Amino acid sequence: MYEIRPRNVYVHERVLDKPECVARMERMMASIHPDEPPITVDDAALNDISREKRWDRVNTWRTGQYKRQRDPDIIFNTYRWAEPAEMAEDEAVAVGTARLRAAINERYPYLAFSLLNGAGMVGYRDGRALLEKRHGVCQNAYDLHSAWGCLHACDYCNIGEFLNIHLNLEEIVARLDELLDANPWLQLYKYDNQTDTITFEPEYGASELMVGYFAGREREYLMLYTKSANVDHLLELDHRGHTIISWTISCETVAREIEKNSPTTSERIEAARKCQQAGYHVRARFSPIVPIKGWRKENAAMIAEFLSRVKPDVVTMDVLALLGYDRLVECFDLSLLDEGYVEMTRELYSGEPPGKPFWPAGKQMFRHEARADIYRFFIERIREVDPEVPISFCDETPEIWEEFADELLSGTPEEYVCTCGPTSVPGNPLLRTVV
Repeated sequence: MYEIRPRNVYVHERVLDKPECVARMERMMASIHPDEPPITVDDAALNDISREKRWDRVNTWRTGQYKRQRDPDIIFNTYRWAEPAEMAEDEAVAVGTARLRAAINERYPYLAFSLLNGAGMVGYRDGRALLEKRHGVCQNAYDLHSAWGCLHACDYCNIGEFLNIHLNLEEIVARLDELLDANPWLQLYKYDNQTDTITFEPEYGASELMVGYFAGREREYLMLYTKSANVDHLLELDHRGHTIISWTISCETVAREIEKNSPTTSERIEAARKCQQAGYHVRARFSPIVPIKGWRKENAAMIAEFLSRVKPDVVTMDVLALLGYDRLVECFDLSLLDEGYVEMTRELYSGEPPGKPFWPAGKQMFRHEARADIYRFFIERIREVDPEVPISFCDETPEIWEEFADELLSGTPEEYVCTCGPTSVPGNPLLRTVV
């Protein structure tokens, strides 16, 4: 587990009612060194703290805007589900829990985000709706969550200044059968894209529980989503081939200067190599590709190192997006960036929109031609080292997909594989089989 030095640690009173949660917290606290002793809170107190510390800025701010100088505050929390006494006769637990959550949010509005209200174990990504909403190709899926916030402090992310960790992991796992059995169309479950749980291990214990659960499933696979190199705890787990691990891999300057507090490029690649050697399915997201000065040279070196040491079954690409010009300026040290891309974004976000509904309010913040130039470079470098790996895009436009249709090997916008797609699991013929 990473060493953590927050200002404060807050313990929700629900944690203290569950011995297994207290034990998990005590294990983790051995590596957490706050300025003050932990403070026990209830919903009302946590709501007041959230309001006073302006935690709701996570709804609009990016991490780079905070200029974070230290580790985030820690909240030890638990998920809650509606109890029979709180439910109408014959009411489903999910419906009762949703009603309970709505009541909590109405009374405590500063708990209505980032899992602070004790809800949100399962998130739904309506990927197909993104084509209409922001002209991006994506797929539908359910994701699994047990925390919000991160010890890494990537300037482009939205994780804020707090880390909300749910401790009743055994209860989460006990509810997975119901979710998986009700959704046979979904074979890959991503865990967790609202944090990086591997940074809390092995003291947290989520990897062991989740990997162990999916090892016993026949059709479904777990996907761990990480930047971390803290993988030794994974190497001896009995995953039975049912866990996929996806790394965000960035070039060295981005890893060091923009993805703050995160491992180096080489450390991530070595972690992926070790996990592949231990039998895990591994893949990578080159995401977001940040157009720094010298981005071609650095990314060529990163691609060569990764693909010479690791054999992924698919890689996904995604250019920096979702910031706009104002947030780009507030988040980044602009001296790191290629001036042409900065100026392009300034021009795009000034004056009238260029006539497409997803510009400038949608995802993309660089024009098609500029993104295509980046992708073309990446594809050429990838193919020089690994001619066979499928290459996919994340939430990109149909026009980008069409331009590179003959070079991807990952399918079409109608049916494709990527790092976290609902059917992107071993056995899909669009994936490369790695022995």
